[in-house]
Amino acid sequence: MAIQQQEAWRHRAWAVLGQVSAEAMIAWAHDGRVLVWNDGATRLYGFEARQVLGRDARSWLGIPDHTRWPPADLHGRLALELERRHKDGTPLAVLADLHPIEDEHGQFIGVAEVGRFAPRTLSMARAQQQASRLHLAAIVESSEDAIIGKSLNGVIRSWNHGAERVFGYSAEEAIGQSVTMLIPPDRYGEEDRILAAIRAGERVPSYETMRVRKDGRFIQVSVTISPVYDLLGRVVGASKIARDITAQRSAERALADAEERLCAVVDAAPVALFACDAQGHMTLLKGHALEGLGFKGDWLVGRSLLALRGGAAEGFATQLARALRGERFTAVLGVAGGLVEIRWLPVLGAEGAITGACGVVIDVTEQRRAHEEVARTSKWELLGTLAGGIAHDFNNVLAAIVGNLALARMKLGPASEAMGFLVESEKAAMRAQGLTRQLLGFAKGERAPRRVVDLGALIESTARFALGGSNVRAQVLVARDLWKVRGDEGQLSQVLNNLVINAQQAMPAGGSVEILARNVSLGGHEAAPAAGDYVCVDCVDRGVGIDKRDVTRIFDAFFTTKAQGSGLGLTTSARIINEHGGRIEVQSRPGEGTRVRFYLPRQGEEVPASRAGGFARPPRARILFMDDEEPIRKVTQAMLTHLGYEVCVTADGAAALSEYRKKRYDIVILDLTVRDGLGGLATLERLRALDPGVVAIVSSGYSSDPVMADHERYGFVAKVPKPYTPETLDAAIAPLVRGAGRADGGPRSAAGAHRD
Repeated sequence: MAIQQQEAWRHRAWAVLGQVSAEAMIAWAHDGRVLVWNDGATRLYGFEARQVLGRDARSWLGIPDHTRWPPADLHGRLALELERRHKDGTPLAVLADLHPIEDEHGQFIGVAEVGRFAPRTLSMARAQQQASRLHLAAIVESSEDAIIGKSLNGVIRSWNHGAERVFGYSAEEAIGQSVTMLIPPDRYGEEDRILAAIRAGERVPSYETMRVRKDGRFIQVSVTISPVYDLLGRVVGASKIARDITAQRSAERALADAEERLCAVVDAAPVALFACDAQGHMTLLKGHALEGLGFKGDWLVGRSLLALRGGAAEGFATQLARALRGERFTAVLGVAGGLVEIRWLPVLGAEGAITGACGVVIDVTEQRRAHEEVARTSKWELLGTLAGGIAHDFNNVLAAIVGNLALARMKLGPASEAMGFLVESEKAAMRAQGLTRQLLGFAKGERAPRRVVDLGALIESTARFALGGSNVRAQVLVARDLWKVRGDEGQLSQVLNNLVINAQQAMPAGGSVEILARNVSLGGHEAAPAAGDYVCVDCVDRGVGIDKRDVTRIFDAFFTTKAQGSGLGLTTSARIINEHGGRIEVQSRPGEGTRVRFYLPRQGEEVPASRAGGFARPPRARILFMDDEEPIRKVTQAMLTHLGYEVCVTADGAAALSEYRKKRYDIVILDLTVRDGLGGLATLERLRALDPGVVAIVSSGYSSDPVMADHERYGFVAKVPKPYTPETLDAAIAPLVRGAGRADGGPRSAAGAHRD
């Protein structure tokens, strides 16, 4: 057992000696295969053992095919100079000792070769090494990077011009010093780990760290360290390449900070930055401009917007095609019910070809809506001015017509055959006044004073009047305890009249209109006004209905689905309801009918009791009437005279003042608007300077004018909108001549008290 252990130990010792030997030791099988290859052979020829063991390596070492190798007739030691070749192709002259290898029976099985450089190879190698060193030295000295050689104990052995530029030390100052003079004290441990790795023959991966210049300034460097070998392959030192990346990293940090600030700005603004390829695939999307429209950036990146359904994809494809042609432009795109503005830029590839597009997306939905609202408001203001002027002139014409018809009716008496024609003509003229009221719904002016309104009674009377003589009947269902509302009774009657007439026209073959009024309390979640108590009114017909695409436009000015419609009825109704704090909506299906619903806020006050009975015929009173329209002056003078009043008429305020200075009048009736003259309001101010107790009535074709809407605020005691009849005039005048209208509260006699 001891002999076997000794033999094993001997073989192990030979194996170790073979590996540590500086000479190349190779064992050849008789067929040219390599059986042993030590580290010395690797250093001499350049091949690793794993590359050659078990293989025929003769051609790799440059042994000619015609040369028999290994020699089979070798019987003892033989010294030869052999022509061999290095792995890189360099020719080698090798001094080799050859020994035969025999098996246990003495049979030849191979050759053992121990080789080393021949003297001429060493000379050539030294020359090549010297040339390489000179070439390498030139490269090292011209490098902008710091290239430093150091020993295994960290002493600097070489120092190039790049090192002087990076660290500030000259070669004379650095060589011979410890490399720790470049290392901050808190990083000394780095050097210990590096030297340990170098001694083990390991290459240190590139890393970034901090170093100290001669002037004490810290710099950031990228360092690569490699071991340095001698001719025998032993590690004798280390080579360090250091690059100053302080400015580069500072620029990168500044860029990162700028990008972070830009992202913060983009995140805070209603914009998005995007980029896409030529196929529409989104490669970048930063910002929240599209999130308000239901699109998330994470979901869109990597997807092609051209694959999305709907008009947005088509619009995006058209705009992308323009950008791919090199255009720079701004376009608007409808997306998910919203609107975005896209500023397009083409993206150029490395060779200058357009490879995609990028740009900025801005959500302009609210801005466009605001712009449209401003435009709509401007249109309303312009339309209101035009409508008010037309209504005023129309009312003046109607005033003359209605007044003359009424006078003719009163003169002829009920027995006249013409009485029926006059009555119908007068009714037609008064119905024409309804058109002017619709126009005045557009006119700009202050809100009329609101009073408590019994909406149930108003619905009954308006529906009965609107459908009189037609083939459509009204079914009115009003809750017994229906709440009162506060509003302008005339305007609310106009809304109901418009709805009933629309329902009638939707059923040309006849039918019934259902009008339902009930109390509702809304919690704020219904598609109606804010939470609170409301009176809800439904007007339902079973007529032709309205197409879905037209329902959204039904309240637009001048939009109508009827051949003869004006397009103002529902527009005016919507405006009146909105101004009363309510809301109106339409539900309709073609062939099934239409439901119009509106809400009005509840009013808790009771309707004031009306005066009982009429007025007795007042004593003869003196009236001053001012109007710039001659037909109106004539007919009004005739009506007032017929009623028993003493009348003086003038064409403007200056003439009225002149007449009032001559003698005082019990009542003055002033037209509000006078062309090229003193109007009613200015005339009243001057009259009150003459007589503080003057009693004045205002009259105008602008029934929605602020003065007409709240006449008492401006000093008038009553109003008579045009057109008027003898009855409406008398109803305004009679209470005043009995003493009810004195501005200072004192009595005024019908016979002209307080005369001069």
